[in-house]
Amino acid sequence: MLKRVLYILLILTTAVRLVGVVATLAGGDTSLPAAVLVATSLTIIYGVLLLVRRFIFTIRLKHFIQFFVVQSMVFAFNLAVVSQTVLLSVTRAETLVVGSVLDILINCVAIYYCVKTLRRIKFAAARNLAD
Repeated sequence: MLKRVLYILLILTTAVRLVGVVATLAGGDTSLPAAVLVATSLTIIYGVLLLVRRFIFTIRLKHFIQFFVVQSMVFAFNLAVVSQTVLLSVTRAETLVVGSVLDILINCVAIYYCVKTLRRIKFAAARNLAD
């Protein structure tokens, strides 16, 4: 059940960021720095690779943890870069590209539940070995 929810979250976040980057680049005139667009594009590529990997191999919880940690770091980087540059106006598409503190919070909750599940699995395996 947790993997299914994380997989849906992976699809949604990757799709929303992809729509944001495409809309920003299609609009032509953007006020976002190139570093923000490159960092977001790399997380989109990483998300698509995980989606493709699901059809070839199984995705473990550690892969979800890695993705959400990387995505949280990219959101924090984007917010720091955008706050340091002078932007007069940010469009909705650019907001999808940059992310927000709520995105970081959602990723932290996903990471917490992944780690909690991994610890429970390891504890159960250790308990079975002890018996």
